Amino acid sequence: MKKNIKQFPEFYATHYEEMKDDIRMRLQLFTQISEKDWFYEACYCILTPQSKAVHADMVVKKLIEMDFEHSDFDPLPLLRDPEHYIRFHNQKTKNLQALKGQFQFIRNQIKSYTHQPMLLRDILTKNIRGFGMKEAAHFMRNIGIFGPTILDRHILKHLIECGIRSAKKPVTSRNVYIAIEKAWLNYCKEVQIPMEEMDLLFWALETGFILK
Repeated sequence: MKKNIKQFPEFYATHYEEMKDDIRMRLQLFTQISEKDWFYEACYCILTPQSKAVHADMVVKKLIEMDFEHSDFDPLPLLRDPEHYIRFHNQKTKNLQALKGQFQFIRNQIKSYTHQPMLLRDILTKNIRGFGMKEAAHFMRNIGIFGPTILDRHILKHLIECGIRSAKKPVTSRNVYIAIEKAWLNYCKEVQIPMEEMDLLFWALETGFILK
């Protein structure tokens, strides 16, 4: 039977009712992130693509302990460590090092365009090495700036289950990304669930817990 896009499938609706209080609490915590932590949230979003989120979180905690933002050291050994291995560690190390040199500019852009989230996403995508639209949106969400969607392949799988046909297309361009994003945001209005809450629900179903 063809799914009705106006109806949240029962499987998701049940889990949403069970988890929505925790999801909302997590989103509230994002809005309380201090400006001094923005740099490390950006590091986290550089590290997560095609790597385990828990590994990225472990590496970032060590970067914080070692004051990476203000210290001159090579983070490559941390990324290569089997305890919290990060894929594509050579490239991501270069991205982390580049971030240090430009983050004051990024910080200023965030302050200037907080209330224009779609424009801010484009600025971050253009200026942060290793950021695409997905990573920029992820970073923004993690510092409490909501609006853009995080179109990870796991998210796309759940969107298809919800009847959003455009999510079947590979995200190969900005135009495709925006088309899927628009469809998802319209769907959220139909089922009356904020996109950020639905996003964390999908991730919790993937990982078993609500992280970031």
